[in-house]
Amino acid sequence: MASHSGVVHLLVLVGVALASGGPIQFISEHLKGAHGSITEELELKRPEIGLHPLFSSVIASINNSCQRQTDMQLVNATLDVYMRIFSSILLHSHHKHHGTTHTSGLLNRLSTPKRSEVTSALKELQKLMENLRNYLNRQNNDTEDVLSKLNKIKVDDPMVQRKALAEFMEVYQAASVISTSSC
Repeated sequence: MASHSGVVHLLVLVGVALASGGPIQFISEHLKGAHGSITEELELKRPEIGLHPLFSSVIASINNSCQRQTDMQLVNATLDVYMRIFSSILLHSHHKHHGTTHTSGLLNRLSTPKRSEVTSALKELQKLMENLRNYLNRQNNDTEDVLSKLNKIKVDDPMVQRKALAEFMEVYQAASVISTSSC
């Protein structure tokens, strides 16, 4: 019955968005709060983080086309990169916490209480992304250029990790829109 409730809720959201003429917003207050709790701690608003966004080609492709299957593959590949980034951050955080410090761990400079808070928020973002990725994985297609770029992203690089986390809300919104669009 819960899935029926979710479908009804989604249909209501789509109806409201269509009636208002605006884009559907999938960024909940919970998601904003989880992302906001890591933004300051991980310095996601530094100017160099915003330069040369990692996923701008994905967002542009999604926003400028109505190729649902191609968009799905791009979004799935992007979500896979995020899952690897979350795993890398959390793995390095776990190693530091247990005495085997990894030199490039993004969370290494945080105090233990802050690291615990940020780790918890990252796990929540990872869970939300995993749920969305699982939903979207039912569709597939191919877009060579963007997929090649996504596969080359160095997920262990702290700067790349910051950039990806800074772009999280935009990518999550685009992926959510794709999951409900019917081009």
